[in-house]
Amino acid sequence: MNISTVLKKFFTVMAGTGFLALGMGGIAEATTTLTFDELTSQSVDDLSFQGVNFDFKIDGIDSSDASYNAFGPGSVSYVSDPSLEGNAAGTLTLDFDTFVTELQFGVALDAFNVNVIPGFTVELFDLGFNSLGVTAVETNPVVSFSEGLFSYIGAPVKRTVVNFNDTVANRFAFDNLTFKSPNVQPAPPVPSPAPVSVPEPASGLGFLVMGALGAGSVLKDKLQAKI
Repeated sequence: MNISTVLKKFFTVMAGTGFLALGMGGIAEATTTLTFDELTSQSVDDLSFQGVNFDFKIDGIDSSDASYNAFGPGSVSYVSDPSLEGNAAGTLTLDFDTFVTELQFGVALDAFNVNVIPGFTVELFDLGFNSLGVTAVETNPVVSFSEGLFSYIGAPVKRTVVNFNDTVANRFAFDNLTFKSPNVQPAPPVPSPAPVSVPEPASGLGFLVMGALGAGSVLKDKLQAKI
């Protein structure tokens, strides 16, 4: 095996070790809760914060009529102002940077002393944006609002779409968004392999030349002994 082949195999092994190290990062889960007082009051349409990308549309058109850090029912069971407050005719979409395996939030409607069935619906989508189904959530009267809680634990969810019952309510409040998502950790350091002694090409060539000269000298001595 020549010196070029030795070097090529050595660097191939080293490169393989590097790729293996890159693929060994562990995955831990982290829980995030948004109480909607973290930012100044602003439209949630196209807002990205803490791993969530918000979108709000009315009749399929982007709308600014839903705000982060706004005010609705005050303090009730699942919603406590400030909250995300908006027009009940709109659709609120949450896209997650990675995905979530647990999800919970509260919704309050300005429906006075009314049981609303459903008060709102939630459609979940998997990593390929395939629908996992629609869940209808009932809201129950609390003070002058009607309120409900959505909770989910299951397969990974990439997108959540919330629609509100605007036939009985004009406004909604959305609060205490809690979700569990993966938190990718860096791969642990890989111990460096033991140093491999490989002669430099020039040195290797020198050893070959010296060896050849030595072999020639031995052959010459043997021929002279026979004469």
